[in-house]
Amino acid sequence: MKFENTKSIGYGDRWKHVFSRMFLMVFLAVFSFSLYAQDSDNTEFWFVAPDASKSHADRPTFLMITTGDKPATVTISMPKNKYFKSRTDTIMSMDAKSHWKFEFKDVQVDSVENTYTSSGKVTDKGILITSTAPISAYYQIDGGNQKEIFTLKGKKALGEDFYMPFQQAYVNSGASYKEDAFRQIQIVASEDETEVTVVPANGNLIDLSDNSIVNSGSSKTKKLNKGQTLLWRGEKFDTQLTGSRVTSTKPIAVTLFEDCNSVVGQSSIDPIGDQMVPVNKLGQNYIVVKGFSYGGNVTDHVGVLAVEDNTVIKVGDFEEQTLQKGKYYSWNLGVGATNPQAYSVTSNRPVYCMHQSAAGSEVGGSLLPSLYSISARRITFFKGDMNINSMFLVFRESAKDGFVMDGDSLKVTVGEVGFEDWRYAKVDIKASGGNRVCTIENDKGAFSLGYFLGAATTSSLYGYFSAFGTFSFESDVIAHCGDSYTFSAPYAKSYKWLYNGEEISNEATFVATKSGEYTLTVDQDQYKITDKTYLKLQNFSHILSAPEQLLENKAYNFTIKLNPDDDPDNYFSTTYLWNFGEGASVPTSTEAGVEVFYSSSGTKNISLTIWNHDANCDTTITRTIEVLDKSEGIVLYWRTDTKDRDWNNVKNWAKDPEGQNPIEVIPADYTKVYLPGKAANYPSLTQENTDWTHYGQPEADEIVFRYGSELHYQHELKYNKAYINYNWGYYGDSPASGQQPPLSLENAEILQRDAWHILAAPLKSMASGDFSLAGRPFSWQTQFTVTTPGSVAEGDLSEAFPTNDVALATTNNAIAVKMAGYESGKVGHKDQTNLEGLKGVIEIPYFENESLKAHYTAHNYDALAKKSYFYYFDTRTLKLLNSPLGSMSRSDEAYRFVYETELNEPPSNAVYEMPLNTEGMGDSNEVMVGNPFLAPIDAKAFAEENTENIDDSQGYKLLSEDEKIWEQHYFTEGSIIPAWKAFIVTVKPNVTTLSFPFTVTLPSQTENEENGLDASVTGLRSGSADGALSVHIQKAGIESGDCAILQNNRNTNNTEIRKMILPEGHEAPEIFFMSSGGDLSYLVRNLGQGENEVPIGVKTSDVHSCLALEFRNIAAFTASTGAKAILVDKHLNVRQDLVHSPVYRFTQQASGLDKQYVDKNRFVLQLGGETGTIGQEDPEDGINIMYRSGILKVTSDENIDAVSVYDLYGRLVFSVHSVNLSQYTHPIALQGKLFLVRVKTASGKEKVKKIMGN
Repeated sequence: MKFENTKSIGYGDRWKHVFSRMFLMVFLAVFSFSLYAQDSDNTEFWFVAPDASKSHADRPTFLMITTGDKPATVTISMPKNKYFKSRTDTIMSMDAKSHWKFEFKDVQVDSVENTYTSSGKVTDKGILITSTAPISAYYQIDGGNQKEIFTLKGKKALGEDFYMPFQQAYVNSGASYKEDAFRQIQIVASEDETEVTVVPANGNLIDLSDNSIVNSGSSKTKKLNKGQTLLWRGEKFDTQLTGSRVTSTKPIAVTLFEDCNSVVGQSSIDPIGDQMVPVNKLGQNYIVVKGFSYGGNVTDHVGVLAVEDNTVIKVGDFEEQTLQKGKYYSWNLGVGATNPQAYSVTSNRPVYCMHQSAAGSEVGGSLLPSLYSISARRITFFKGDMNINSMFLVFRESAKDGFVMDGDSLKVTVGEVGFEDWRYAKVDIKASGGNRVCTIENDKGAFSLGYFLGAATTSSLYGYFSAFGTFSFESDVIAHCGDSYTFSAPYAKSYKWLYNGEEISNEATFVATKSGEYTLTVDQDQYKITDKTYLKLQNFSHILSAPEQLLENKAYNFTIKLNPDDDPDNYFSTTYLWNFGEGASVPTSTEAGVEVFYSSSGTKNISLTIWNHDANCDTTITRTIEVLDKSEGIVLYWRTDTKDRDWNNVKNWAKDPEGQNPIEVIPADYTKVYLPGKAANYPSLTQENTDWTHYGQPEADEIVFRYGSELHYQHELKYNKAYINYNWGYYGDSPASGQQPPLSLENAEILQRDAWHILAAPLKSMASGDFSLAGRPFSWQTQFTVTTPGSVAEGDLSEAFPTNDVALATTNNAIAVKMAGYESGKVGHKDQTNLEGLKGVIEIPYFENESLKAHYTAHNYDALAKKSYFYYFDTRTLKLLNSPLGSMSRSDEAYRFVYETELNEPPSNAVYEMPLNTEGMGDSNEVMVGNPFLAPIDAKAFAEENTENIDDSQGYKLLSEDEKIWEQHYFTEGSIIPAWKAFIVTVKPNVTTLSFPFTVTLPSQTENEENGLDASVTGLRSGSADGALSVHIQKAGIESGDCAILQNNRNTNNTEIRKMILPEGHEAPEIFFMSSGGDLSYLVRNLGQGENEVPIGVKTSDVHSCLALEFRNIAAFTASTGAKAILVDKHLNVRQDLVHSPVYRFTQQASGLDKQYVDKNRFVLQLGGETGTIGQEDPEDGINIMYRSGILKVTSDENIDAVSVYDLYGRLVFSVHSVNLSQYTHPIALQGKLFLVRVKTASGKEKVKKIMGN
């Protein structure tokens, strides 16, 4: 036996429907109720299939299963049928909003039908459908001339008390089908040990288990286990059985079936059947819409069966009827074409209500849902293709204009039934196409839907696809697209709506405008029911990321972010469909984010359709973008006026250096990028500063760094070649002797002529000779050395490279360069030809650039040998010399950064280990190191990474902006090492490498950030070290160089830093403290124990300008040391109390200068106190000093001689002598400042302690 099954997927008219076969002349009532009509507890269905007459085409049959908004795994089983349980095709994983047709053909039908020959026998024909999510299901007899549907009502079908409302208008045809056509009561048990009792009415039942008769009014009980079935049929083919009752001890499901009904005088024969609901799921109010009966004795009927005594029923304007329990009455409503077209059915007690109609004389019937249970907002079904093709809709007035069919508005002719605000519509849908899936929706109110399909000479199908039973919201959660949702309650006597626990309405229809929990309490006659649901009002608020324009072949990650406001109720199950149009690398996609590039230029139309599967709605978003030809992006410039550091910001790029032609695109892998020498911000490629979301990792074919430009996290750039520019400016047509060049390429930052610059060499294979221009003009390339020709150490830049082919990678990626300025009549200065031809810019690498070859006359490149040759020249005549000749092998690696591996990749651990050359560094252990990055370095982070490699207490040095002095910096918070520059650092013995993690680099700084960044310089120049004295030197009122610091070292071992000067900068004034012997100079010096005089050295060759020494932090220094500071000018024999006069003005005397232009003998700082000596604090000396509440108390382990108190300025506040006691107490008012207390004992022991006034 083979069970055939087909699966189809439907998502409304915007999705492509997939069917495995065409169903001809078949009604596939696929009633997918979404979250509105599909009961949340409909995950289990019990059913028993009736036995239709074989003589009247009883096969094929099938089960139709439909999912709602959630995918489901569905299992069809017959628990007591061993063969069926062994099947592997009875489990299906179904997508959301899909349907599955499970067919029974030929002899397969016999395996599921509970045959008429088993009346009274316990059989194993129970069908159980289970699902992991709510579904809908029905069973259909689909014979050529005999069709009927049985809507499976899930748990609403289960109960313990049923009546059989068999109709009485038509009878079983006895002419041809009396052998196997009977009225049937089919029963299936849902639990074991279920006792089922039947009490027949209006005829006898036959029990073929013992060939007995169950007479009308008597009873018979059978025991069933779960999945077992029981058929009771009439004794004869014309036995009516109307009003028969079935009760059970546990829940059962019951199928009513009338086979081969015929009309007197007509040849048409058709079945009527449906799955029943128990009496506790019945209602008191119904609406019946007439069908299409016509001619002869065929009319519409509505039949009502009472389940309680004294039930009063009113149908339209017909006379009231009073029925007792189990009694039935049928009203003849006339042919389908006559008015009224609909009737209300009301009663004072629950009743069964059945409607019979016909297609011509082909009858069909359905159990009607009560107005108590109408709650569907969306019903999907398969529309057949017969002459009569109509929907019966029942709804409230508020929903009349809300019907939508397959996404299009559906206009309906609304009729009244005279019962409150309930309305109906009879909608012909034959013209809407042949066999296909249809979806009916109404956001304005709930509705019930009956579908009638038939032909006068074939058959008819009639069924209602609505919830049955008493009221309940059909889902715990309702998702709805829109700003409001109309709740339309089923019929009740009263309504009470709560929103989040607060009462808001008492109407049947309620418009909700907020998401939240809604509770409805209804009085449905004898039922008082309360149910709640959570409403989610949803929309397609979004952020669509798509560029306005894009370079050809530049990828962009198109993304959509739904619900950007993070509304918790606006999240939903989603699918997408992108369409990117012509030339797209990805034509279509169903992902939320898609990386796409275009292989052709032009206007591109992009669309994105989004489906909300929770609320069953969709929207389409469109965008138009311009794809620019590749030629538009061959060269791009970073704009100088950028507001941020985002490489992937389209606002940051232009087609020209001045930014006059902005272009809103991002560089592609074929773009040559220029970073300018002066910009408000420079790119930072961290994902915090550059958004990688859409354009991905920054990329370029080539990148040119103008001097002064920066690129933070440059290792994140995908590139092929990098160039760096050192810019000395150029003179143009009118050079002036002794002047700096007035012109600069692209108005970029320039390096001063005739001054030393210590420069970083951040590319591989750079050579010392790369800065040589064959004397047009002169350029000097040197290394750094430390010498001590006098009392002050010199950071000397006079040591030339031994050859011009020295690889700068061997000199710590650093070089000192000086470029000659123009001077008429002077060799090496007057002829600026080569540098002028380069517009003042030395671009490296240059060796493969044919357009620059004429200006590098001292260089030649052999492309085959991949080798550069460097020539020397006669410095008097500038003539090139053929010997000696320097050479260096270099090729593609010369365009890559020094930190990269041989494979041109950043090191895997993101740390560049620089090989360190320490030759010739001397006793100071100071070396010059080039910043390997084209970005500033966080000096403190660098030091922390190199704690084993450097002496961080000595800080680091940079050349000043005017290139005249060495500036001292500390490895403190905020200190930086600039890009493009080399710096001087003190290394520890035997160190061979320095570590440069990529993470120590900093993004470019704005002017405000720079003002607050380098705290190490600020601290030195302000002299703000705690308790230290600083002296500053000024020329014409402007401070020059670093201040010198004298710190109290009597209690701690503070670090001292030696002073270093630049010989070429002798004119710039500098100040420092000297050792007591005058042979050493200090930028930071410690005050020694018992030291009363400290020499001060002044360096400058300027003997004409007015200079000034300014002393700062005097009060704190006096408080710290207890000393009064006096400046002594030995040359003029002047003593100046620095407390009262901290500034001293003078002129440098040529007679006092040594060969370093240092006067080390003129100035002395004298330090004195009350006794001319300075005491030292010692907590263990047996002296205890306390000041509290205005009382000074001194105790000692020997007699006290003297007690003195000084203020911050060293002034005596209080003094007492010859105390001659071991404890001394004295009241003294000291207000809110720091004071010094000095105690001297009889033996001469001293102690000084700081105290705070009250």
